[in-house]
Amino acid sequence: QERNTVLKPKCLSKYDPQGLGHSAQGYLLPCCFMDAYPLERGIAQDIFYQEKLKISNNDNITDIIQSKEWIYFYTLLQEEPEKAPPVCYIKCDSNSSRGDIYEVDK
Repeated sequence: QERNTVLKPKCLSKYDPQGLGHSAQGYLLPCCFMDAYPLERGIAQDIFYQEKLKISNNDNITDIIQSKEWIYFYTLLQEEPEKAPPVCYIKCDSNSSRGDIYEVDK
């Protein structure tokens, strides 16, 4: 799918990175947005919601974030952003008008 925007992943930001998230089902996620938009996860559903990546099935968080699945995801965001999950474009594209779901109107 052709996109008219540039992906600027908050999870990869040098200056103001988005923190890791987790789901109520016990999965670690690159950001909270991933769980907040279940219908927009795309390939992220297959990447992050695997039983072997469940927090309770690992000795520490490092084992999860250094897994081949997580490395693949971050590589994809940088080298093939057009394949990023829809949620990434909802929350992290250069033209997104949607702010943080927790943002308070000023």
